[in-house]
Amino acid sequence: MSKMIQVAPGFQYSVNIGYDLNHDDKLKNFIPTKSSMQLLKEILLSTHPDSTERARVLIGAYGKGKSHIVLTILSILMQRDRSLFVHLMPKIDEDPELKQLIDNYYSESSNKILPVIINGTSTSLPQAFLLALQRTLNENNLDIMPETNYKAAIRTIEKWKTDYPEVYATFKKGISLPIEAFLEELENYNSEIYDEFERIYPSLTAGSLFNPFVGFDVVDLYESVTKSLKERGYLGLYVVYDEFSKFLESNITSATVSDTKMLQDFAEKCNRSGEAEMHLLLISHKEISNYIDKLPKQKVDGWRGVSERFRHIHLNNNFSQTYEIISTVIRKDKDEWEAFCNKPQNKARFDELIKRYGDHAIFSDAKEHELETTIFGCYPLHPVSTFILPRLSEQIAQNERTLFTFLSADGPSTLSSFLKKPGRPVFCVITPDLIFDYFDPVFQKEPISGEIHKNYVLTKTILEQIRDQELESKIVKTISLIYTLGQFDKLKPVKEELVGIFGMEYTPAEINAAIEHLINDEYVIYLRRSNDYLKLKQTSGVDIEQRISDTIASLDAHFSLKVALDAANIDRYIYPSRYNDEREMIRYFKVEFVEEQELEDVDWNRKAEGVHADGVIYAIVPDSSDSITRIRRAVLESSKGVERCIFVVPKKYTEIRSILKEYDAVQTLRTAAKEDPVLFEEYEAIYEDLREVINSFISGCTHPEEYRSVYISDGEERIILRRAALTELASELCFKAFSETPVINNEAINKEEITSIANNSRNKIIAGLLRSTLEPNLGLTGSGQEVSIMRSTLLRKGVLIDDESGTRINLSPDDEKMKKVLDTIVAFIMEAKKNGRKSFAKLYDELTSAEYHIGLRSGVIPIYIAAVFHEYHEDIILENEHGQVPMTSDTLQAINSSPDDYQISYLDWDPEKQRFVTDIAEMFSQYVIEAERDLSAYEYAASAMKRWYLSLPRFAKETTGVAGRKVNSGYRKMVKLLRQNLSGQELLFEKLPDAFGYKEFNEGLAENIAQAKEFYDTAVSKLKELLIDDTKEIFAISFNRSRINRISLSSVIKDWCETLDEHIFEQLFENGTEKCLSLFKTVTNDESTFVSRLAKVATDLRVEDWNDNTIDRFVENLKMYRDTAESFHSGETEDDPTSTSEYEIHFRTDDGKTEVKRFDRVDSTKKGKLLYNSIMAEIDSMGFSISEQEKRQILLDILKGMC
Repeated sequence: MSKMIQVAPGFQYSVNIGYDLNHDDKLKNFIPTKSSMQLLKEILLSTHPDSTERARVLIGAYGKGKSHIVLTILSILMQRDRSLFVHLMPKIDEDPELKQLIDNYYSESSNKILPVIINGTSTSLPQAFLLALQRTLNENNLDIMPETNYKAAIRTIEKWKTDYPEVYATFKKGISLPIEAFLEELENYNSEIYDEFERIYPSLTAGSLFNPFVGFDVVDLYESVTKSLKERGYLGLYVVYDEFSKFLESNITSATVSDTKMLQDFAEKCNRSGEAEMHLLLISHKEISNYIDKLPKQKVDGWRGVSERFRHIHLNNNFSQTYEIISTVIRKDKDEWEAFCNKPQNKARFDELIKRYGDHAIFSDAKEHELETTIFGCYPLHPVSTFILPRLSEQIAQNERTLFTFLSADGPSTLSSFLKKPGRPVFCVITPDLIFDYFDPVFQKEPISGEIHKNYVLTKTILEQIRDQELESKIVKTISLIYTLGQFDKLKPVKEELVGIFGMEYTPAEINAAIEHLINDEYVIYLRRSNDYLKLKQTSGVDIEQRISDTIASLDAHFSLKVALDAANIDRYIYPSRYNDEREMIRYFKVEFVEEQELEDVDWNRKAEGVHADGVIYAIVPDSSDSITRIRRAVLESSKGVERCIFVVPKKYTEIRSILKEYDAVQTLRTAAKEDPVLFEEYEAIYEDLREVINSFISGCTHPEEYRSVYISDGEERIILRRAALTELASELCFKAFSETPVINNEAINKEEITSIANNSRNKIIAGLLRSTLEPNLGLTGSGQEVSIMRSTLLRKGVLIDDESGTRINLSPDDEKMKKVLDTIVAFIMEAKKNGRKSFAKLYDELTSAEYHIGLRSGVIPIYIAAVFHEYHEDIILENEHGQVPMTSDTLQAINSSPDDYQISYLDWDPEKQRFVTDIAEMFSQYVIEAERDLSAYEYAASAMKRWYLSLPRFAKETTGVAGRKVNSGYRKMVKLLRQNLSGQELLFEKLPDAFGYKEFNEGLAENIAQAKEFYDTAVSKLKELLIDDTKEIFAISFNRSRINRISLSSVIKDWCETLDEHIFEQLFENGTEKCLSLFKTVTNDESTFVSRLAKVATDLRVEDWNDNTIDRFVENLKMYRDTAESFHSGETEDDPTSTSEYEIHFRTDDGKTEVKRFDRVDSTKKGKLLYNSIMAEIDSMGFSISEQEKRQILLDILKGMC
């Protein structure tokens, strides 16, 4: 076969623009494509003096022939002999515009552009540009390279060598390289070496800086050369940076800002170069933006600036032209080829290929002659190999291995090795497995995390397992390539495709047997039930089928077909698009599956009530193919009069129950196998396959365009052939069921569940509506969401009027549908007035259910309820199971969440009640919160009473009488009611009238409440008056008793104290009499304050905290103090100071006087001893950290405080 078929010599090696500029064979073998012709045309147009597009980036994958295209175009720009372009010139002749451009360009010999080729991955862009320019000028004997700072540095060093040998010697010691290597690097424009020269220069020249010329710039240097070239007969320069993507890959992170600026400046200079033409072409495999995603923002911006200066040219995927190029590369000896094709058996094979692939999807866009090129011209490539090769090359190829290296290079797994291999059949083809082998090293270099590499690793694992099975290995490699390409619309991984690929070498029976062996014996291929695709998988060694079967059996008792289908359904809702667009809201129908046995005696309306949706699409699942006709008849009958339901009956029976059971089982096993990646992947393959089968079944119900189901509505079979027709039917049912829904154009609020932000906005609107006086725009300003919602729901609907007359609620707007909503809420209030307490559940049912045709969303309902409540806020009462609740935004939100838990009552408000509430508010004005006045006509007054009660002292709340005045039973009932959690209406208008003996509300109740308030407010002061009288009675001496009512308390106390032993005030008593006496010494004419202090001494309680029993204790203790004091006699005389007391302590007061305290000795109890030991232990624990004097002082301070 190698004698009949050979590779065109010009394709033996890849193109290198720099080396092949004068290589004639490369030009002769160039096969033009549409992309290359278009690029040639653009570049020729850019040679016009007025052109402003001379900077380009050529982008194309490996193996696209970018370098070959640019080489050819540069050769034309150099005016190479047109006869060299063997394949190009005929194509140019077919394009009159391009032919004219070529003729015009070649018409003048001065129309030549000198190409400058930049190769390599130099870390410095200026260095790369300078080296390339110098090399090009040298090769073309053009001595026009301007002076550069590098050459100036070299001359300076040479001058030191000849004129200043000492400086030269010092310089040689200071540099990092030998002098010869240092000079060579400067000649090669090495920027690092030049920087080193600049650093050393000042130390050798008394600190001066090396600056041979200011403002040196690569762009200016190129411009200078271009102008010199004009004088030598050139139009200018064409700079090509070949493999620019390699520079980006290796240097983009280290590239400096000056590098990016140089590129930007160069591109701009090219676009503005005019007659002194400068062109720049960067050749890259990917867009510049693909290389910069991980750079800092500053560098990203710089490279984006570079990218924007260039015109981006992409080599398009024209695979028909690629096939033509392949056919050109594969040369055939004319005589031998004709003889080969004319052999009957070979002719039959070609006919078989044409028959199989003539209408195949891989060549669906090919014309008849192109198909012949593919089958005959690309032979010995199998047509599928011809399809795969360029696409795979574009996807993963690198410089070393591309489409053309496969065709032209020597080595294993190439076209050449295939042709040279002896012993092949007469008619043999290259199947995709050979392509897999050739690109194997490239697959290994793919990113580890990528799908291509994962697929490759799986393939190699399987191949290792079936190492000695030739056909099976070829099948696995081919399936792997099909999945790598992923173009299943063109090439499917199915059995039939594999038979077509390997049918030239193996029989269909052998191929099918190999596939079955891989599926059933090796467990490395899985046959998908959803589309018959063959999929590679790694075997875990577990009997998957048995495990699935066992799990199905264990889950069978809990299996529900409906639940399984609903869980798997990702297309759960159908939207009535036309209705939603017209009514500016979102309604939806939910898809529900119904088993056949549920159809008996079903009430569809009742069944639909449990579905949270505006309508239901019931998809019936038959038990067998025989029951489909019966189901259709039953649904046609039972669906009559069912308004918001659509019924779907399949045309054909599909066994889905067993699939769902297996799906559930695999799902369970897959979850359990998460720790075993191999086993998990096996289950994952089955899981995805079954899911596609189930999705396909569901799709047959919800996608009419698949023509797999019949659609029934209201007892009538509807012709539904498109998804749009199904949504239109849903719209039709919505217009009928929800005909009275007002249009509210605000998606944030006009829905069932609103966001927390929308909820906060709604609360602000509701709070504004519930105020007794409406503010303009409800007090909302700015352009926030609350303002938008307020405008959509109130202002634009005419419910809130805000004009020169003021701000007010309008319950009769022009919008009839809006008026019906408000009328429904008003009617609900009136019904409560007529029949008593009503549940909000009834109102919500009327506003939301289809029965009443309004169908409001819950999001907007509280706003309209608040608007109506503003007009009736004095007449209505809101309650829950705990009693009345305040009319606030929080309450309306709670009602919206659970209307069943709240009721409304009606209160007949009249001027009498208003005057009563006003009197109560004035009476308790100290406890009224002004902000509450706006929330209710009377609740604020009731709240003020409760606050007053809470502020009362304990004695006032609990006393049964003071100073002989018994508490009125009505008063006691009032405070008892104030302790209860009663609503304002219940307290003021029901309970309090009853407490004071009224059969119904009476305005005179205010006077009773005032009297009760006065009683409780003065209870403590009356108590103090009683205590003053009691104290005077106890301590009055006999002389004062006849005039006790005329004598003040302070006089009574002072007179009594004068009768006591003069040393009694120095004595400490066991019963605390000294505290009483100490207080008596400070008595003043402020009797109220004094008796309060005395009450605290005598009872250890403030008088406000007393109860009725504390009065008796107070009297008893005062009498005890009196008796103790009067019985005390010190026994001291002026001559005999001996005291009867066992202890006497003298304290020096602050004013220098001596204060004496006496007390008797008492025996210590057990607790007293415990206290003694504890004190001593604490003192001992301090050790020497505190002096003995300080310890003594502390003890005396404690003792003084207790005396």
